Amino acid sequence: MVLGSDEATVDDGARGQTFKTAIYPVDIDGKTYNLYDTVGLGEHSGGTVDSTKATGKLCRLVTNLSNSGGVNLLVLVVKRGRLTQTIHKNYTLFHHGFCDSKVPIVIVVTDCENVEPTMDTWWTKNEQWFTQAGMSFNGHACVCAFRGRKTTSGDHNNEDLFKESVGVVKQVIVQFCVLNAWKMVWKSLFMILKATRFNVFDLAIDCLV
Repeated sequence: MVLGSDEATVDDGARGQTFKTAIYPVDIDGKTYNLYDTVGLGEHSGGTVDSTKATGKLCRLVTNLSNSGGVNLLVLVVKRGRLTQTIHKNYTLFHHGFCDSKVPIVIVVTDCENVEPTMDTWWTKNEQWFTQAGMSFNGHACVCAFRGRKTTSGDHNNEDLFKESVGVVKQVIVQFCVLNAWKMVWKSLFMILKATRFNVFDLAIDCLV
């Protein structure tokens, strides 16, 4: 949605679609931000990328980013609904495991177009549950990421909320993306495994390949 095109595809199928990290440069107020759509986590062994291999790919990504400039901001995108174990694990893996709790992190909650009286009401009602789970965020955005069905006039049902959401997400990125990027200092894989509980040998192989 932030790109202003359908270049970054999404899928609501039972089997994940993102099998490797993709980079999308986006211009916001005349400045270019490189957005990384990471490989999906939380899939079973028959998914596009199982959790152990996905974690290995992410480990390599963070290492490569550290070597080429660093990490300026983490954006956790979730669909409106219950706070699941997978969401908590993803937060822990990225924020604490990979980035040592030293990179700003924001949450973007999609599917909020039917929340009343405003989309942001969902976060007002539910932030406490994230806090109780030990998940704190520098910022948030409750958004509509789907334009909706086309009407007879050719417009989309959610077009206004969608456009509003694009602006909100861009604002969050600009506000919390720090200038001094964080770079990884070598950490033992066992520190990451403490958060993920993956097999030591399998994850080590995937991080190094």
